Amino acid sequence: MNTKLAELKTLLREKDRIVLGFSGGLNSIFLAHLLKEMGKDFVAVTVDHGLLPSVAEIAEVARALGIRHEVVKIDLLSDRCFIENSSERCYFCKKAMIDALKRFAEAQGYTYVMDASDESDMQTYRSAVVALYEEGVVTPLIDAGLNREEIAEYAKQEGLPLPAPESCLATRIPYEVWIRGEVVERVRGFEEDVRGLGFAAVRARVHDSLLRIQFLEDELELALKKKGEILKAAKKHGFVYATIDVEGLGGKL
Repeated sequence: MNTKLAELKTLLREKDRIVLGFSGGLNSIFLAHLLKEMGKDFVAVTVDHGLLPSVAEIAEVARALGIRHEVVKIDLLSDRCFIENSSERCYFCKKAMIDALKRFAEAQGYTYVMDASDESDMQTYRSAVVALYEEGVVTPLIDAGLNREEIAEYAKQEGLPLPAPESCLATRIPYEVWIRGEVVERVRGFEEDVRGLGFAAVRARVHDSLLRIQFLEDELELALKKKGEILKAAKKHGFVYATIDVEGLGGKL
């Protein structure tokens, strides 16, 4: 880990005037912390494409880190290539996000656009990573060979916030089913209501009129205890049937 961390710092030392794509997840928190620690001139930018669980929560993370944070908006739901929801949807999303970050960098006089993908993202085919390389985005975590587990360990040592895992709301809809804004907002509302019941993370997978709900392994027991309230929330947001997926999200807090 120390060798990889040293390599990462060397890579970052060579860069300045940076726009960091900031999702508020572990990796972008880790990079923002290092850039701040190294005295780099950077701004953390969140691209609000309409499918983030909560932009307000991301902004709160940035405030806690004490970093400059900006939000730029794009209308991803008007992009037919994306909403057709093929297995390449992440490629089209990442392309649009990179374009927004590049336009911000150019307008504000920044030199580099940086992404927080890590070595773990290279273990399987990910179309979003293809977009990163096509667009020449700086990927220091990948270049230093750091994986998710190593980043989490370093973040813990530094006392950084370890956010519950979040992901784009498009992942709630199966491939080849068109992504519609109305469904996205119903999912967002349901997940917000369920997190309000005391859950750190929830995924509401849409299968026609059925909602398949996933929780962290540590929270499955609580989910079963609160199933009545969870099912009530599902119906409130227009889902006729709902079930709790006992396999869960496969992770722990």
